[in-house]
Amino acid sequence: MNFPQPKVSPLPSGINLQGRTVLITGATAGMGLETAGQLLKLDVTHLILAVRNVSKGNSCKKELQKINANAAISILELDMDDYGSVQAFAKTLQEQVPTIDVMLLNAGIGLYHFERSPSGHERVMQVNYYSNVLLVATLLPYLTASAEKTGRPTRITWVGSRMYFDTSLEKKAPMKDKESILEHMDSKNLFLPSQRYNDTKLLCAMFLYSLAPRLDRRKVVFNMVCPGLVKTNMSDVLPFHLRMVMNVMKPLLGRPIEVGGRILVNAAVVAGPESHGAFLGDKDIIDPSPYLLSPAGKADQEKLWRETVTEMQELTQLPAEFL
Repeated sequence: MNFPQPKVSPLPSGINLQGRTVLITGATAGMGLETAGQLLKLDVTHLILAVRNVSKGNSCKKELQKINANAAISILELDMDDYGSVQAFAKTLQEQVPTIDVMLLNAGIGLYHFERSPSGHERVMQVNYYSNVLLVATLLPYLTASAEKTGRPTRITWVGSRMYFDTSLEKKAPMKDKESILEHMDSKNLFLPSQRYNDTKLLCAMFLYSLAPRLDRRKVVFNMVCPGLVKTNMSDVLPFHLRMVMNVMKPLLGRPIEVGGRILVNAAVVAGPESHGAFLGDKDIIDPSPYLLSPAGKADQEKLWRETVTEMQELTQLPAEFL
């Protein structure tokens, strides 16, 4: 990520989301909440906020309704730390919402201490990687069916980070040739606090580059976007000394949250089919990291795909694109 960050052009004029249904995860604060507000200003017809805290979600709904009183805003419970919650959410969504146009995967966390989720997986991996993959795998037939009903591709936009460029599985000593990537990431002894967020975003990018070629872009457009350094409270989880550094950096170098939201809206509703399978840095498509383009990176990506499919087979009926 380069500093100072370049200016981001306004969204094109004339965007109108009437008749569209958009789902946002992690929507009660920060970038998710900002993006929700921007979508309402673009006249989205139905906005679904997938939230861990329903009470907080309802409070956000009241404020958001002031932006667009005509829009339908639904609050659905989704705890990305819990596979069971992801499965229940996917079932409820399909039962209550006939079609969806955009699924914006914004939920994510960063932690500097090791925790385990109910699944037994390390918590940052659970929230940032596993649960998002399960959501995509479970809902893919529904997203495809939505496209067939509406006559336009359904969009999956996943919020990633260019911080993934700073890590690789080659650096994961003692990552051995036959060692499981997912088991390695679950090891408390191998947990690197300063690298874990970047590591999870690397795996997210690898998943994008593995799944997208298996999809029909006429039915589902799948991209990933990094909005850069944005002035949110995400750095509040950092240790004190790093938090102080970020408290200096963000006012000087960070983008206003409305600019970050604009970048997410662009990826989700403006970027065309050429963005399918692409990683957008701000509004521009950027190449995969040198590691992902290397023979070792390609081999690790294929290995991760196989391990991920094995994990997901225990949780949901996988669509043909995963098999």
